[in-house]
Amino acid sequence: MKRFLILLITLGIVVACAKSETSNQEADREELAEMRQEILDMINAIPCENSEDWRPQALGSKACGGPQEYVPYPEAADSSGELLDLIEKYTESESAYNKKHNVISDCMYVTSPTGVRCVDGKPEFFHTEAAPPVLSE
Repeated sequence: MKRFLILLITLGIVVACAKSETSNQEADREELAEMRQEILDMINAIPCENSEDWRPQALGSKACGGPQEYVPYPEAADSSGELLDLIEKYTESESAYNKKHNVISDCMYVTSPTGVRCVDGKPEFFHTEAAPPVLSE
């Protein structure tokens, strides 16, 4: 009977620890989601009037390296660097999250957009594709 009780207590401790880790991971993920939304809200609050004032900026960190995505970054409107600092903090935080929780990802390479253009006051990425090589006969 004692062994059964010890086994039951041990099992309870293991389950409690696992639940604690899961809730910590969920809390960390929620914090990252809030930070990402703050970044997107800041970007969306800035009207895109001159595409020369914008550039693609890497955001986030995949578990196996490289950015999760790119966001349009308003260089001219971020003279204090507050937005860029937040983007860098988010990227570092996601990298730390990935390591802390042993996250795996698809490892697919995310191509940087060529640039940003302004469409109806909103920044929009564009990609220029390289011409295929000319094969000589």
